Amino acid sequence: MTATAVRHLPSLPVDRDLPGAADLLAGAGVQRVAEFLDGRGLEAHRVEPAQAHYRPGRWLAVCFRTAAVDRASGRPSWPMVTAECRAGEPELMWTFPDDPALPGLAVATDPVQVRRRLRPRPAVVMVAPLRYRPRRRAVVRYQVDGGKVLFGKVVTPRRGRRLLAQADALRSTGLRLALPAGQTGPGALVLPVLPGKPLRDLLLAGGALPNPVRVADLSVALHRRCSPVLASDVAGTTRRVVDPGTALCAAQLISRLLPGEGCTAGRVAEAVIGWAEGSEAPEEWIVHGDLYENQVFVDGETLGLVDLDDLGPGDPLLDAANFSAHLLVLGASGPPAASGILRYREELRAAFLRRLDADPAALAWREAFCVFRLATGPFRVLHPEWPRRMADRLTLATQVLSVRR
Repeated sequence: MTATAVRHLPSLPVDRDLPGAADLLAGAGVQRVAEFLDGRGLEAHRVEPAQAHYRPGRWLAVCFRTAAVDRASGRPSWPMVTAECRAGEPELMWTFPDDPALPGLAVATDPVQVRRRLRPRPAVVMVAPLRYRPRRRAVVRYQVDGGKVLFGKVVTPRRGRRLLAQADALRSTGLRLALPAGQTGPGALVLPVLPGKPLRDLLLAGGALPNPVRVADLSVALHRRCSPVLASDVAGTTRRVVDPGTALCAAQLISRLLPGEGCTAGRVAEAVIGWAEGSEAPEEWIVHGDLYENQVFVDGETLGLVDLDDLGPGDPLLDAANFSAHLLVLGASGPPAASGILRYREELRAAFLRRLDADPAALAWREAFCVFRLATGPFRVLHPEWPRRMADRLTLATQVLSVRR
C-alpha cells in the first residue's frame, strides 16, 4: 500500500468529542482508505481528500478521490471512498455509489439498470457523476443514444416520493421548472434539461444578462402560480426561513475550524438572531428555498428554475438575500467579470426591494446571514487555502451586517 496524498491541507483542530476526526484529513486518513481498498483487492497509488462535511462533536464525513489498480486483473480503477466518523459509533467507509442512506444511487449510476427503466427504452445510456454529498444527494448526467441529455438526482426515498408528488401538482403552473418525470429506483429521479444557460455562466463570461427586474418577477410568479396547487402540508425546512439554530451551527463550525475567528463568528450569529427575533414575521410566500444564480436558466427572454427540492412556504426576502449573497461571494472571489457581477447584484437588490416592497435593512441582515452560511464553503470543498478564504467570507458577512441599508 503505497498511496500518497497529492495535496497537503491545513490540519483540522482536535475535536475531543469526536476522536479520530482530525486524523481523517491527515496521513492516517489516507492510510485507512488505502487499507480499505486493499481489503477489496485494490492497490491504491493515490488518495486525495476532496470534500469534508463536518458537524463539530457529532460527525465528520470526508470523500476521497483515489487511483488504484485491481490486483487480479491489473486494470486501473478510480473509486470515490467516503470515510465517516460519528460520535459513539464505529468508523464507517464505503465506495461510491454504495451510500447507506441513498439506496437508489447504485441503480442511478448503472447504465444497464438505467436503460431498462427509462421509457422509451434507449439503445445506449452513458452515465457521468456530477455531484455527491454523502447521505444527502447526488446528481448524475445521462447521455442517451449519443445525443439526448437527461439528469438524475438521487435523494433519500422519502424525499424522492415527496418531490414526485409535488411535481405532478406543479406541472400546471405554466412556469419553466426542472421537475422530475420519473424514477429509476427509490429516490432516484430523472429530470429533463432546461434549455438555455445558467445565469452563473453568463455572469462569469461577461455575456448579455437578463434584466434584473425579470429575475425578481420570476420569484413573484413562483409564489403566485404555485400557491394554488401546492398542498398545505409541504414538508418544512430551515432553508426557507432565518433559523437561529442554523446561525449558531455556522458559528460553532467557524469557531472550531478558525479558533482565532470565534469571537467574530459569535458576534455575527448573535446580531443575526437579534434582528430575526426583533423583526415582524414575514408574509409567507411559496419560495424556492435556495435561490441563486446557478439555479436560474436563461433562454433568450425565458427564465427557468432548477433544483426545486426546498420549494415551499417561507420568507421571500430570504430567497432575495440568498441570491444577493451568492453574487457578492462570487464577485469577491476575483473573477475577471467581478465588477459586472457586483454591479448586477446591486441592480438585482433594488429590483427585489421594489417587487417585495421591503426595507433595505431587512434585506441586509438576511444577506449577512446568507454570507455567514456560505463562509464554510471553502472548507467543504477542501480548498488548499480554506482558512484564508473562510476568514474572507466572514469579513464579508460582518461588512454586510454593518451596512444594514
